[in-house]
Amino acid sequence: MQHAAWVIAPLILIAVVGLSASTKVGKGDTLRSVIANLHLPAWVLPPWLARSIPGIEIALVVGLLSPWSPLFKVAATAALLLMLAYWALIARGLTITPRPSCGCFGEIDQPISRRTLMRNTLLVAAAGAGVALAGSGRTVWSVVSGAGTADWLWLGLTQVACAVTALVLGAKVEVASPLVWLEPSADVAADPAVHAQHVHASEVEEGDDYVRTPTPELLLHDPESGPVTLPELSAKQAQLLIFVNCYCASTTEVVALIDGWQEQLTHVDLRLVFSVPIAGRFVGNVPPGTLVDHAAVAWRRLGLEDSPSALLLGADGYLAGGPVHGIDEVREFVEDVRDALTEAVACMDGVGQE
Repeated sequence: MQHAAWVIAPLILIAVVGLSASTKVGKGDTLRSVIANLHLPAWVLPPWLARSIPGIEIALVVGLLSPWSPLFKVAATAALLLMLAYWALIARGLTITPRPSCGCFGEIDQPISRRTLMRNTLLVAAAGAGVALAGSGRTVWSVVSGAGTADWLWLGLTQVACAVTALVLGAKVEVASPLVWLEPSADVAADPAVHAQHVHASEVEEGDDYVRTPTPELLLHDPESGPVTLPELSAKQAQLLIFVNCYCASTTEVVALIDGWQEQLTHVDLRLVFSVPIAGRFVGNVPPGTLVDHAAVAWRRLGLEDSPSALLLGADGYLAGGPVHGIDEVREFVEDVRDALTEAVACMDGVGQE
């Protein structure tokens, strides 16, 4: 049983690297965006290497499962070097404000945190255990093939425990987020976008009243006209701002969707806000009206947590909804605002006919 215990760490590493490889196939641009997010030069990860990473990781999985000791030793050493490189990238991300998302698993974007670094530290330790196993002349295959019934039971229960832990700690709890109707002030009630002020009240306990707060005096930069505060931006028309702080897949998705969203929100200006300098493939391709949040000051002051994040500025000088975080919540938020506007316009038309 003591010998069988040696394979637990390599088996976990094999599972993680295998998952990583499967999510990175065909995602070379996403992987290169990680380098841009970390403010590293493009030569660190050239296009050919970015395209090759899924294949490299698959080769490592095959090597780690190989019964041939020399091949297992090479694969274990390479896996340790790769895990150290990933660890260094995560550590680099912790020094950047706002922290970018992690593209460790292809398009599964995750905000970089100390928890991410801890995860990668454990992966480095698992890779180290693989090198130690290889140094003893054994392989995962030789240990597993020589395991007895008790060893198999012990290994099986250990893997089940790992799977349950991953599911529990990785689960995202979905909380119902009702929209709360807000009465606009009389001087702006004629505007359908203001008449439709709703709030995404995900943080409000049932039965509590949502308290709207004044639009904060935060400064953004319009590349065409210069500095503009949030109250100035929303003085004439409600604004739905979508903030991004990385060059990852979710940003590419938002850029592709934003024109269609704007067509649906005829009474609201929808603007993309970069909390990082506009760079790379986005230069010249950003939607009209895109703004820049210099040094991510607004990102931090608004308490944004994930890229993309969105919030709605009312034309009456108050926040009207959000912030919401993550591509899925942003999609739902846009749909909620669209539905609220449609209902408000229909309501106002009915009142006008009376």
